Amino acid sequence: MRTDDPTHIEQTAPRAWPAATAERHPTGWLLRATPDVRNRRANSALPAGPFNTDALAALTAAEAFYAARDLPTTIQIAPAHHHTALDAALDDRGYRREGPTQVLTATTADVLTRTAPGQDLDVTLADHPTPAWLDAFARLGGHATATPARAATEALLARITDPLACASVTLDGAVAGIGLLVAGDGRTGVFCMATDPAHRRRGIATAILRAGAAWAQERDAGRLYLQVTEENAPAQRVYARAGFTLSHRYHYRVATAPRPRPQP
Repeated sequence: MRTDDPTHIEQTAPRAWPAATAERHPTGWLLRATPDVRNRRANSALPAGPFNTDALAALTAAEAFYAARDLPTTIQIAPAHHHTALDAALDDRGYRREGPTQVLTATTADVLTRTAPGQDLDVTLADHPTPAWLDAFARLGGHATATPARAATEALLARITDPLACASVTLDGAVAGIGLLVAGDGRTGVFCMATDPAHRRRGIATAILRAGAAWAQERDAGRLYLQVTEENAPAQRVYARAGFTLSHRYHYRVATAPRPRPQP
């Protein structure tokens, strides 16, 4: 089983949340675009290696890549402590800082030890997104519900080739909480965690984490990782109680306006 190396987590995570278009620059930078999905991770460039002339070439390529798609150039500074020079250079160029995020990790053993089975909460794990799960994803996550947006979300999930589980808890006839688990290379990514505000503080997220840890353990993917925004203190407390600790941080740098489309 691999260690919790932040660079390895960030370089393997794109497989668990695959973009519609992904191009690998010769420098190792990964350029991702999914225009119909409102998500920074699927519409950003993931840098690789030190900040040098090769990185500047990759940045130029990224700006052309996003300009060709009428998208703002967005760079995921991940892990943040590995890309301080790039971050400073982008700041000098006027790229604004957005979406500061913590990446937390835990072992399945820690989660199963630190959590208790929910006495009245049954977690359903499906190997594909059901209509009810997709409805809850849009409703609880604040995502667009129009048909094109839903189709784009379904297409993104369909691109996941690793084992996955769509977790949900149903209360009073409606989905009250969801999560998504994707296992691969000894790790399991935990995504899309959301709870209906009317059912918070009932242990729904903890129950999903526990069920997800058991699912991951069965698939020999016993290192869990998840992302949580810096401002989401309540979720951070839930994850800490479940055994998660800080691995690293990242944020995004976003161009103030799309670069002009290249002329033929």
